[in-house]
Amino acid sequence: MANKLPPAGNKNSILIVCEGAEESDYVDRLKDCGVWSNRFSVQSKNAKSINNIFAMYSYYYQANNHKLIVIFCDTEKFPYNQFIAMRQKIDKFHGKRVADRVVFFVNPCSLQVVLLHFEAVRLISNSKTDNAATVERLTGVKDYKATAQQRKSIVSKITAKNYIEMEQRLAQLKDKYSDVPSSNILQLFTALDMGDLKWISSINQKIEK
Repeated sequence: MANKLPPAGNKNSILIVCEGAEESDYVDRLKDCGVWSNRFSVQSKNAKSINNIFAMYSYYYQANNHKLIVIFCDTEKFPYNQFIAMRQKIDKFHGKRVADRVVFFVNPCSLQVVLLHFEAVRLISNSKTDNAATVERLTGVKDYKATAQQRKSIVSKITAKNYIEMEQRLAQLKDKYSDVPSSNILQLFTALDMGDLKWISSINQKIEK
């Protein structure tokens, strides 16, 4: 079971463990846009695979340098075995059901949220080939394969203005992971927007209780 020592680092430091480069590039761009409250110091870490998320989460949790650690990932494909297994590991690590408070997901993929900055799209596949035409239409990036240059080009088009528009569109999605499309990440964004310190405390109380 996880330790319960008070954090040693920045008292309002939040670490977002990201499934891959698409997620971490996106989080870093939002930080650069200054859309979140300066009450928080937000950092991202790229786990490089959903299968690596739990190991990274547990490592940084026990390192005890952050007030809160959360996860940003895709659900992967139905029947969501990897996603469910990761959530179960989080619950087992803490000895209680807390994954629903610290795991923020997008179904079918994080590109769904990114593209909501530009239009109220509804993706039904996590295939880059299937989504390439939509990516090109909304961002001008052709033949999307999530290369470093393509990711950089897309996130460069994200602004504080279209962040607000994204949140309005995101609110129209369902928040049950088995729905397509769906996401619960608006909960995280809203808390970061508002600088909601009580939100951090409520999650930690759930974990440590």
